[in-house]
Amino acid sequence: MTLLHILEVLGVLYLMELAFFSRAARRSRMAHRSAPTPQGYPKVSVVVAAKDEERNLPACLQSLLNLAYPKELLEIVVVNDQSADSTPQIIDEAARESRFVKRVDAVESVSTRGKANALAQGIDRAQGELIFLTDADCVVPPTWISETLKYFDDDTGIVGGVTLISNASQRVYGIQALDWDFLLTVGAGAATIGQPVACLGNNLVFRKKAYEEAGGYRKIKFSITEDFALFKAIAHSHKWKYKFPMDKKNLVETLPVPSLKEVFLQRKRWATGGKDTGLFGIVTLAPGFLFHWALIVSLFYSPAVFLIFFLLKTMVDGAFVSPTLRLYGKIAHLKFIVYFEIYYLLYVAILPFSVYLGRAIIWKGRRY
Repeated sequence: MTLLHILEVLGVLYLMELAFFSRAARRSRMAHRSAPTPQGYPKVSVVVAAKDEERNLPACLQSLLNLAYPKELLEIVVVNDQSADSTPQIIDEAARESRFVKRVDAVESVSTRGKANALAQGIDRAQGELIFLTDADCVVPPTWISETLKYFDDDTGIVGGVTLISNASQRVYGIQALDWDFLLTVGAGAATIGQPVACLGNNLVFRKKAYEEAGGYRKIKFSITEDFALFKAIAHSHKWKYKFPMDKKNLVETLPVPSLKEVFLQRKRWATGGKDTGLFGIVTLAPGFLFHWALIVSLFYSPAVFLIFFLLKTMVDGAFVSPTLRLYGKIAHLKFIVYFEIYYLLYVAILPFSVYLGRAIIWKGRRY
């Protein structure tokens, strides 16, 4: 079989993979049409883990204070995760102005570590029936709580939400933005068909009862992607339903990291935590991995063949992610599609080797 035939076969498999996830993602985008209006207002707690976040935390807190939800039924628990900057003082100032804001200081634990440790201690102090998680570098919309409640019925234990990059003004930011757009489209679609392969802890909501029944972060096997570990623990309990709707009204926006090096380290951390996606994740993602490698090899044998398949792939990827971009008003991200494709080609081909053969991960000053 010639290289051209290999590219054709793998290209068709990659197209089928995207078509499969595209159909599933469409169901996720349509979920809001059948979501009922929430009946009543439960007590909810927002938990934010903050480590050295003096630059980002004020904007995050302001968005939380602007939530359109009865303040007597809302509490905001901000966990100071052993910060060395003014993060504790920023939390205290917010708590003085709003009585429903409280500060929790995380301490070292023998049962868990990292961000999971901080979240566990914050959730312990949370009094809400539902726990909303976000990050200190995120901004939530005023409708975040009220719109997410639509997806909770008596049998639902956890709901994932979409988070996208807020600033795509530069090339590095635009590459990240499309990466998030692509990843969340796949993740939301996979969850809709009963196969959770990804979620983000900066837009994650769960029943505290479901969390406690799963054992909480102290009993769940440690993962550097603690959000996905929790999602799987509740989803695989077979007692609670899980959902991952794509809904513009509960979109959370996050800041990009400043360099491609940091992008790669962030994706390596995600991929390391995502090694437990199981057979479904491996089988469905294998065509993309092999197709990207075949493209790289073709560059050295026939630049013309490489260029043709690269342009075809760019158009297919753009078509795949466009419905998500239109839904969230992010269609301008497509102007970075060529830069994203170059990055994505190398990222998909190299990242698995880095995950399985690379060194330990250092994140937020901690080594994993």
